[in-house]
Amino acid sequence: MTAKGTIIRRNTICLAAVSTVLCNAALAAQPDEKKEEHLYLSEQYLYDDNLFRKADSTDLGVVAGESEPAREDYINKITLGLGNDFHMGQQTLRLKGRVFDTRYQDNDYLDYTGGDASASFDFHALTALSGRLSASYDRTLADFANTLGTQRDIIEGTNYSAMLRWAIGPRWSVSASGGRIETEHDLDIRRSENLEANMGRVSIDYATPSFHSFGVEYRYIDAKFPNAIVAPDATASDSDYEENAALARFTYTATVRTQFRVSAGYVERERPANPEGRYSGDTWRAEIDWKPREKFSMLLAAWSELKAYTDAESDYFISDGYSLSPTWSPTEKLSFALTASYEDQEYLNTRDLELVNGKRNDDVLTGLFTFTYKPRDQLAFELSYRGSDRDSNRVARRYDAQVAGIAVRWSVF
Repeated sequence: MTAKGTIIRRNTICLAAVSTVLCNAALAAQPDEKKEEHLYLSEQYLYDDNLFRKADSTDLGVVAGESEPAREDYINKITLGLGNDFHMGQQTLRLKGRVFDTRYQDNDYLDYTGGDASASFDFHALTALSGRLSASYDRTLADFANTLGTQRDIIEGTNYSAMLRWAIGPRWSVSASGGRIETEHDLDIRRSENLEANMGRVSIDYATPSFHSFGVEYRYIDAKFPNAIVAPDATASDSDYEENAALARFTYTATVRTQFRVSAGYVERERPANPEGRYSGDTWRAEIDWKPREKFSMLLAAWSELKAYTDAESDYFISDGYSLSPTWSPTEKLSFALTASYEDQEYLNTRDLELVNGKRNDDVLTGLFTFTYKPRDQLAFELSYRGSDRDSNRVARRYDAQVAGIAVRWSVF
């Protein structure tokens, strides 16, 4: 058996015993039934055994002439969050934000203050016209799995969007939206990854009386990297791209407890200055949302999509993967959540200087677990564990890491 196969098998067995918070897809698929919070405080204490996401045999080097950073560390994160919904007839204004202070016990040069905020305005005009205006901002530390170093890189991102929806009778609707995304890195050597992207989307949807739905949509993205190097005879950097995608979606509600969601389409990404980075091909995602019992639910997902990490947008890849996300709440005070996922990442464009073994290819296995205890509506305690293993044909990209944490959260009102 190869070393790669051994790693995959070992971690698959470990993941069977691990549990965690729902993955992003699960959170997006299920409605939030929690009581609305207007102001809360939380403190989280984490242990990370491989903070910089390095292989055990890799030296970490030095930072600013000092000694080698600590490979493992304890992190303390204090968060203050607030938000509220303001209803004005058929219009709704939603405001939400949080600020967190993150401190590292050994690698204190990484200490930073971050946070995020969002605002959205839902409006209705006439009888059939509705829409949403929204904006968001976030500030956080870049993932060391993408930085390949130990230096601190703070990312700031902004997102603006507007959407209009026109209802054509009780079943049909047409919607159009546009937006802009901007991300900025404060680390000099990573500012070539700063992104400015304009996006547009048009969709036609149909809903049946039995809660099935069908829709088709077209999406467009024009992405620029203003700080990337431009060749003397070129008008754009190798990272700049334009993307066009056509997609069909279908939702089948078998019962009140079982729903199937499928989307499939075709995506084409053009890079004016980098023909080798172009891509065109199929994309799809399938999900089964199953709730056999009132206190137990399960989300299964599989996909083949074109993706990139938020802090490394120029390194995009074909993602083929699947995930399993069960949740269980035996009582109102106790809840367990699990997600286990596997992803094969075939990179089509990469900043890596190491060109051996052809194009970069990674296998990522993750498992996440949380146990939450709420003795009172306003008070919650949480235990969490996250395990991850990345195998790659790039030696510098291989690592495994475990993060364990405990948190307390108090909802003031």
